[in-house]
Amino acid sequence: MTQIVGASSTGAHGAGASSTGAHGAGASWSPARVAERMALLGRPVLWLSIVLLILAPCASFLVLAVSPRLFGQGSQWFTLSYLRGVLSGGSATALLNSVWVACAAAGLGLAVGFPIAWLTGRTDLPGRRFVAGGMWFVLLLPSWLPALGWQRLVQPDGVMYRIGLDWPFVTHAVMGPLGVVLLLGLRSVPFTYLAISVALAGLGQEYEDAARTHGATRTGALRLVAPILAPAITSALAICFAEAVSDFGVASTLAYASHFPLATYQLYSDINGFPPSFSGAAAVGWLLVASVAVPIALQARALRGRSYAVLSGRTRPVSRRPLSRRAKTVAVGFVSAFYVVALGVPGFGAVSASLLADFGASFRLTFVNYRQVLQSSGLSGPLERSLVYGAITASITVVGGFVFATMLAKKRTRSTRLLDFLLLASVALPGVVLAAGYIFAYNQPILSRIGIDIYQTVTLLVLGYVASSLPTNARVLVGAVSQVQRSLQEAGRAHGASGIGAWARGVFPILSRPLTMAWLLTFTAIFLELPISQLLYAPGSPPLSVAIQDNLGNYHFGTGMAQAVVAVAMALVAVAVVLGGYRLLAPVGWRRTGGVARG
Repeated sequence: MTQIVGASSTGAHGAGASSTGAHGAGASWSPARVAERMALLGRPVLWLSIVLLILAPCASFLVLAVSPRLFGQGSQWFTLSYLRGVLSGGSATALLNSVWVACAAAGLGLAVGFPIAWLTGRTDLPGRRFVAGGMWFVLLLPSWLPALGWQRLVQPDGVMYRIGLDWPFVTHAVMGPLGVVLLLGLRSVPFTYLAISVALAGLGQEYEDAARTHGATRTGALRLVAPILAPAITSALAICFAEAVSDFGVASTLAYASHFPLATYQLYSDINGFPPSFSGAAAVGWLLVASVAVPIALQARALRGRSYAVLSGRTRPVSRRPLSRRAKTVAVGFVSAFYVVALGVPGFGAVSASLLADFGASFRLTFVNYRQVLQSSGLSGPLERSLVYGAITASITVVGGFVFATMLAKKRTRSTRLLDFLLLASVALPGVVLAAGYIFAYNQPILSRIGIDIYQTVTLLVLGYVASSLPTNARVLVGAVSQVQRSLQEAGRAHGASGIGAWARGVFPILSRPLTMAWLLTFTAIFLELPISQLLYAPGSPPLSVAIQDNLGNYHFGTGMAQAVVAVAMALVAVAVVLGGYRLLAPVGWRRTGGVARG
């Protein structure tokens, strides 16, 4: 009996050996080998997509500043006259305004965002759990929406004057450089808050305790800790400057109405002028890109050769400092004032303006503007198109961003370092420059002759959306992807799952929440995106942001503001549907794995 069992066992082993041999003979066709070969084939495709979506369009546009004849825009093969031209006259004024406004906005963003981050991360501030959500809401709103709200509130014949508040000094203050700095500075606060909050989360209690032990006051302890946060502070300043100097929303609304020229709108005016000056616009684009590169380079130089490593095995968790009743009142008032100015006042201006008739000096409320938006296909069509464009772009960029994030999370090589640099540079690239590049890159006769005729089509617009969203999506996802170990997928393969099945069961549950948030981030950004939409939309099919701007430009203020209010409501509904669907459909384990601990 024993011999029979042993023989069977040996036979089985022999069969296994045969099977192994067969597997080895056909190893080139195994799922793992096929996936590996597809990955090797996919890398050139990914690099080609970067070239076609980002590098080629930008290079095609920027080269016009020095070689206009290359694209039939002049007779000169090489010239520096356009670059010299933007250093004087109206272009120089617009560029100088953009630079000093961006510096002031970055400083304002740090002055407001740092205290809010400190209060939420180091004290028992009441309602601190809602601060982060409010910051995301400020960040997700396009800059032109709050600008329109403020503009319709304080401009002559606006809401303020119709309710009897004849305050011209407020109009002059907001409709000018001060108002532009205020709006861009408020938009910079979330970037500062997020950067400082992450740094504070990793900064232990011992530094503050040491300062207090040696007799330092709380202000003195803060002065000790602030230099340790230098990487976060410089990163926040660089990001805020880049966002402010490349902003088009405020430049095309409040700044334009205030006759305060900014570089991004100057570039747009050069392209849309008659005759258009593409080479002059390209020269402005060069200076915009250079101005963004300066703070990033200064940040790298300031931090070079210094160590800011503060996490160790001895790091003690932070204990929140209790605030006195008076301090709590002041802190809550400070945080509330930020949200009132950033969201409440422009929100009131937008909603109230949408309830007013276009003409007349009385404060007569009417819903006629909303009825026009909801009943007229010419007004509801842009809303439907933007919903579709946002959903398509978000779906494409989440997949592409995940692939790029996976490449960045692997072992650092020359190719991944180059990819990291290109994606980071693309994040800081002004959208108006990217859109202008698409006009030249894909409006060439040679492309039409080979069957690529996508200029002034929805396809080109969606490609522009994808190119602008892909770098940000990859940077957002790289942190979550870096935390996933290969052993999770290998464990699924060991239990008999295929390559895709192992990823779906072992990796996707962990990444489901970051992927969902990345999808929402892209959707909300594209839904009301302005500069790319303005330059690339297909004739007769304007997206929502372009339709709103057209109504405002044709003095249909009430209709335009009603469209804007409906747009924000639809965006919030879409966010609620996606998050609610995730909460209802995703298993509990998925939600807990992707959740964020709250303190």
